[in-house]
Amino acid sequence: MKVVRTPGNRLVLQKRTKRSQGIHTPWVLGHKRLGGTKALRHIDARLASRHAKTVSRAYGGVLSHDQVRDRVVRAFLIEEQRIVKKALATRERSHRLRRRTLNKRKKKEGAKEAVAKRVAGKTLTKKPAAKKPNTTRTPVGAKLATKKK
Repeated sequence: MKVVRTPGNRLVLQKRTKRSQGIHTPWVLGHKRLGGTKALRHIDARLASRHAKTVSRAYGGVLSHDQVRDRVVRAFLIEEQRIVKKALATRERSHRLRRRTLNKRKKKEGAKEAVAKRVAGKTLTKKPAAKKPNTTRTPVGAKLATKKK
C-alpha cells in the first residue's frame, strides 16, 4: 500500500501490484533474466504484443544469446568430431587392407620360392629314367586264339 495525496488534499491508500521478475531462462540452464524482454505480470503478458515478450533470434524469449551460442558451438564441435572419427576409421581400414595385401603378396612369393627350390632340388638329384622295352600290345582275344590252335 502507498499513501497518496489526492487533488482534494486528502490522503488515501493505493494498492500496489506485485512486480514481476520478468522472463527467465529455464532452471536447468541457470535461470537467468532474459535481456530485451519486458517484465510483465501474467495478465499484462497475455495481452502484450509478441514484440515485448521475445527477441528476434533463434530461441528468442527462451534462451539467452550465450546459451544459443554454446548450443551452436557444441553442435559444430560434435559434427567435427564425427567427421574426424569417420576419417580415422577409413584411414585405419585402408592401412589394414594395405598390410593384408602386402602379407598376401609376401606369402605368395614365399610359396613360389619354395616350389622353385623343390623343383631345383628334384632336377639335381633325379636320374634320367631308363627306357622301358617297347612291348606291343596284343589284341584282347589273341590269347584265346593261340590256346585253341
